[in-house]
Amino acid sequence: MKHTRDAQQLIAANEQLVLGMLRIQSEVQAAEYTLNEIVRAANIDELTNLPNRRELRARLQHAIEDAQLRGHSFALLFLDLNDLKLINDTLGHHIGDVLLIKTAGCLTQCVEDGDTVARYGGDEFVIMLPHCTSRDDALRVADKIISTLNAPKAIGEQQLRISISIGISLYPADGTDSQSLIDSADAAMYRVKRDKPAASSPPRGLRQRMLHMREANGALVTAALKAQHLQTLAEATLEHEKFILAMVAHELRTPLAPLSLSAEMLERGDQRDVPRLHAIIHKQIEHLTRLVDDLVDVTRIGTGKLHLTRKALDLAAVIQQAVDICTPAMNARSQTLELKVAPTTARVDGDHLRLTQVFSNLLSNASKFTPTNGVIQLSLRVAGRWAQVDVSDTGIGISANALPVIFEPFIQDEHTVCVNQKGLGVGLTVVRELVEAHGGSVVAHSKGLGTGSCFTVRLPLS
Repeated sequence: MKHTRDAQQLIAANEQLVLGMLRIQSEVQAAEYTLNEIVRAANIDELTNLPNRRELRARLQHAIEDAQLRGHSFALLFLDLNDLKLINDTLGHHIGDVLLIKTAGCLTQCVEDGDTVARYGGDEFVIMLPHCTSRDDALRVADKIISTLNAPKAIGEQQLRISISIGISLYPADGTDSQSLIDSADAAMYRVKRDKPAASSPPRGLRQRMLHMREANGALVTAALKAQHLQTLAEATLEHEKFILAMVAHELRTPLAPLSLSAEMLERGDQRDVPRLHAIIHKQIEHLTRLVDDLVDVTRIGTGKLHLTRKALDLAAVIQQAVDICTPAMNARSQTLELKVAPTTARVDGDHLRLTQVFSNLLSNASKFTPTNGVIQLSLRVAGRWAQVDVSDTGIGISANALPVIFEPFIQDEHTVCVNQKGLGVGLTVVRELVEAHGGSVVAHSKGLGTGSCFTVRLPLS
């Protein structure tokens, strides 16, 4: 009789759990607005489709940290269009926008894979050349850009040549941080601009014809450009929204099948199966809870509502708690965890819960993408005013295409999906935002598929 009551209570509890999961699906739909905001907050310049200033700084910081680790140097170009104001004043701002779009396309064609072309603002562009290790290499790229832009180009009904001034800075000779490198290249660009002969105004007759054309064609060109741009933006946003919502729905639906099946088996199954079915239900609830927690964290980050409760912490104690959380999963895969903690105490001003989340996420990822009997290493050391934690593994690695965007929300490396199909691709986004909220940085390294990966977290010491 007691077994019957227990089974009935379990069935009733499981029915409530299933109803709760269905309510979660409804709440996910209510979160669509926040997901849309995340999509629109992409780090891309709206006009040129190039990385914007925020994305440039992130990539530049990654390049600096990579160069520090490898002892390499790289070049930065700061570019400014010389005649954009004249074109805006005579032909109209819509023609100036077309000129910026043409310039962005030409700059992209002049660089190699792995280089970054970004719109810094207005008529200014910045190009990061990680593979240019000398000023002569950077000058060759600059000469190529000048030659390409100087060729006549159809802008509206005009054939225009794009004149540009370029300044160069080198890491670490001209600066060891992102702002000093940009400032140095900017100053070099203004020296080049100052030494150029002043541009002459167009003849009066040509000026009049330009003004007439501006009046005749301005409205039509503006409307066409806006319509085309809005259509492209709307289509891209819609496709991305569909992808995100489909992925969220799929991930939340996946645990519901074993939950429902377990509930049915509890109703008509053998009482000896109750512990096993209970374990299945518990595991699926844990998975659903993790998915919902990740969604909530991304929502808080996207709306600026992430809150930290900070106090002085011993980082080694935080790491040990993260290790305790992840050890059972590693033991289940017969994986070896090697800990290397420096004897010097690393004290940071941080949120204990959130920093534990950072390192447990990194260790959990390392375990998921490392095969059975693999090795995971975690090291903690003090480097100057920073505490540095490296989490590395002997796993499947990160592809070259995925490495630059591995921390972006809802991004998953294609070849990792075959290994681990669970998750929304937001765990590393949460790691990055939490680390940066603590004034630190996180960088991913991998030599490619099958070579393992390493994540380096740097946090300021108290």
